[in-house]
Amino acid sequence: MIKDLLSKIDAELLKRFGYYLGGLALGVIALTYINKQKGTTFDYGFNARVLKQIRLKDTLKISEQAKLVLNQYHLDSTDIQYVLLKGDWNRDKSHVHRKPCPDYWIDATIGKKINNKVVTHNFAFIFERCEYVATIKDVKVTSND
Repeated sequence: MIKDLLSKIDAELLKRFGYYLGGLALGVIALTYINKQKGTTFDYGFNARVLKQIRLKDTLKISEQAKLVLNQYHLDSTDIQYVLLKGDWNRDKSHVHRKPCPDYWIDATIGKKINNKVVTHNFAFIFERCEYVATIKDVKVTSND
């Protein structure tokens, strides 16, 4: 009698657990679809938040010093967008507590096809983030591959 009761409880518990997991899976799928349609992002890591804060500024300016390096290595706006999406924030070299405009070092590896040959360089982009404007202060080549 006790054995029959335990087997019945186990069957009911498994059935409820199955319903729970099925509902949870449908909810996650619906939430993913809705967030994808709205363009919602979940930037919880430090690196992602820093890049997003720079990316969302009203204006992006480029200093003359940075323009020289960008031209020398044939870098364009697509490469800058890539850096702001996939770059790595170098916390040790950044001055995040500088007032009124902190600066951030963003490291990125960029490959360019020049004369049918892919040339890859490691860059350090120094961004200054003010209230409404982000500025590329400098671009440094950290090493060649």
